[in-house]
Amino acid sequence: MYNHYYDSYDTNPENRKTEATGSQPENKQEVFRWHSYYAPQHTPHAAPVNGSSAPEPKVKKQKGRMSTGAVAALLVLCVLLSGAAGFGGSYLFSRMNASSGDSAIQINKANVDNVVKTSAEQTEKSTNEIVSEVADSVVEITVEVVQTDMFYGEQTAEGAGSGVIISEDGYILTNNHVAGDASKITVTLRSGESYDAKLFGADADLDIALIKIDASGLCAAPVGDSSTVSAGDKSVIIGNPLGTLGGSVTEGIISAVDRELEIDGRTMHLIQTDAAVNPGNSGGGMFNSQGELVGIVVAKSAGDSTGSTIDNIGFVIPINNALDILGDLKQYGYVRGKAYTGMAYSEGSSGGMYAQYFGYGGTSDGVYIASIKSGSNAAKAGFSVGDRVISVDGNAVNTISDLKKIITDHSVGDTVSFELERSGRTGTIELTLEEYVPTASA
Repeated sequence: MYNHYYDSYDTNPENRKTEATGSQPENKQEVFRWHSYYAPQHTPHAAPVNGSSAPEPKVKKQKGRMSTGAVAALLVLCVLLSGAAGFGGSYLFSRMNASSGDSAIQINKANVDNVVKTSAEQTEKSTNEIVSEVADSVVEITVEVVQTDMFYGEQTAEGAGSGVIISEDGYILTNNHVAGDASKITVTLRSGESYDAKLFGADADLDIALIKIDASGLCAAPVGDSSTVSAGDKSVIIGNPLGTLGGSVTEGIISAVDRELEIDGRTMHLIQTDAAVNPGNSGGGMFNSQGELVGIVVAKSAGDSTGSTIDNIGFVIPINNALDILGDLKQYGYVRGKAYTGMAYSEGSSGGMYAQYFGYGGTSDGVYIASIKSGSNAAKAGFSVGDRVISVDGNAVNTISDLKKIITDHSVGDTVSFELERSGRTGTIELTLEEYVPTASA
């Protein structure tokens, strides 16, 4: 089994107020842990069932220097900032619109004739040819993130990653965990020119963020079709490993096209590659043998259950999935239509010791309500912080992952039945699910 490492920020300020754990139990097949690239490690917060996980507080550090904790994570664990995705989705040909109306983004098409060619019909380009054609489309990203720590107050953390230009007028794809919660985003082109970037939108479930710089005539990556890739195909990764080595190129093959993993309660279907990926490659591009962008780098396996280092296992978000949400990200700043309970949750462990520590009064392992959004349907329905969730619609809930899967299968407006334990007594509360809208987008 592999241990993977995961780092994300929640774009919902309401959820960042929660002081509870979102860590996964150690007996899961896939165990992911939170680490920061530049900032020290600390206790994770509660994970709301809305497609995102609450951030970890970071202590203030000097600009331009890496903390001891980050160096250890970087050199010993070889952690890559990561996130989540699904596989599939429709592919839009020609100079396509990401959506209709004001949300239109002119994506650089990969196939002029709108005809999908099989691998046998395409002539494989050399790595040199691919790099010469697309390297200018991959950018370096540095960010500042302002967070509130219960001991140190408001602090600023720094991070770095990669991004891919998808339109000549400056739209760039990267990961949510790179830019989704940033107070300041700086993009540096391969030429060395730097720009302040604006965050248009982000989605924690897919771990995709859309940012834009004020520039024109840029080199936009030709967008390919991730549904056509196969195990054994050529894979070229371009990104900014370590946050300092922008424009780095690694080469390999696609190891698997639909690798199912679980990270922070999200089931993901990712492309696996053996091309080297490292911290800072997050948000960079994976290109196929024709130099077409087929994925956004998101994660690296850092070791197995014994602590042994694992190399040549990287994961990539299929580009088709990112295309499907661009319109919503540009126009609304988030992906519409996600069902939301209005609550954040924590997992009790070791006989409910965690819940008791935070005053929840729980005595059993399980999922506890850690916070309730003011004015939400959950607040009106009578839920209370400290309630233990026994089941939802008759489905047992033992982990936050269980709960997320149940809610994901429902739509906005559905009514679900929560069986709860409170102060040793059990009861049922009906909840009408709302649409998840990040506070900043409301």
